[in-house]
Amino acid sequence: MLMARSDTLRKEIASLEDRKAGYAKVIAAQEKVAATAREAARKKREQARSSKNASTIRSASTAAEREEKKAAAAEAKIAKARKEMATADKNVASKTTSLRTAEASERRTAENARRRDESRRRRDELNHARAVAKASAGPTQVRYVEVVPPRSEPLRVLYLTANPDATTTTVTRPDGSVVEQGTWLRVDQEVRQVKQGLRGSKYRDLVVVEHAPAATFGDLTDGLNDHRPHIVHFSGHADSLGVWMENEAGDPGGQDVEFTLLARLLGATDEPPRLLVLNACESLDGADDLLQTVPVVIGMSDTIDDTAAIVFARSFYAAMASAQSVSSSLEQAKVQMLAASMADPDQVDHSALPTLRARDDVDPTKLVLVTPPAGT
Repeated sequence: MLMARSDTLRKEIASLEDRKAGYAKVIAAQEKVAATAREAARKKREQARSSKNASTIRSASTAAEREEKKAAAAEAKIAKARKEMATADKNVASKTTSLRTAEASERRTAENARRRDESRRRRDELNHARAVAKASAGPTQVRYVEVVPPRSEPLRVLYLTANPDATTTTVTRPDGSVVEQGTWLRVDQEVRQVKQGLRGSKYRDLVVVEHAPAATFGDLTDGLNDHRPHIVHFSGHADSLGVWMENEAGDPGGQDVEFTLLARLLGATDEPPRLLVLNACESLDGADDLLQTVPVVIGMSDTIDDTAAIVFARSFYAAMASAQSVSSSLEQAKVQMLAASMADPDQVDHSALPTLRARDDVDPTKLVLVTPPAGT
């Protein structure tokens, strides 16, 4: 098990304090040596001054010089030990500051984990109650909208990103450098990579991406109304019951949006999206609810890390912008994810996670959402 940052710092501070104690002992011992030698040198000098015997004068003077050298050597050791102690003091102060920061960060991380566990527990209880109610009352009625074939127009993508559990801490290292530590998803990097991939695609001018960062449920509503997207894409956190979006107040922890509520909103528009992409952990569990209003859903069957999520998104939209079908675009993304995991021995193969679910009346192998211009 990896040692927590705070534990490492405590160990380093304790080691520095032990070194300081050692330096203090050296200083005390050498001060005693220096004082004794200085006193002996003084007495020998006094003896040389008071004697008239040449031999005694030479002997006493030589002894005095020897004691003075001994005192000087001791004082040099004292100066070195004091310098080392000052350096250790400085390092202790720096590491103590880092320790306070690390402890605060770890407390926030633990609190976020506790809050997520509590949220999951409440979700499990709610899911159980909902399953019992559904079994006794019959299926929930959600608007089922027939989707018309795409017209010859640019493909509109509403790209929602949210990271409500992100924590960032500024840490000053002993060498004076400042770094940021924390836990967050690289959703901005994902959007940037998607746009770069689109720029290199054959029909890049036929795909328009509207990015909604730190997205709330209200942002999704506005995006559906303002942009009439053909694809709604969500990148962030999710679990078996729903996605986690930012709340309107911007408070930590965000807002839990259940898949049933998400499905109702996606159906509450005259032009519902043709495809929903959930680039988030365990999001495939919501497919049954979401397929009532969206003909095709792509979700993750398990947890997925940042690197795999970015490779998936970039490759998927690059293929879509080359007029590939939804099915072929997903397969290309999976192949790229597999290639990325093979290139990096430490990278887990996540290529099996993206999964497509479609209504019975929709063939994903024939669903092409980018229509090339006539004559191409």
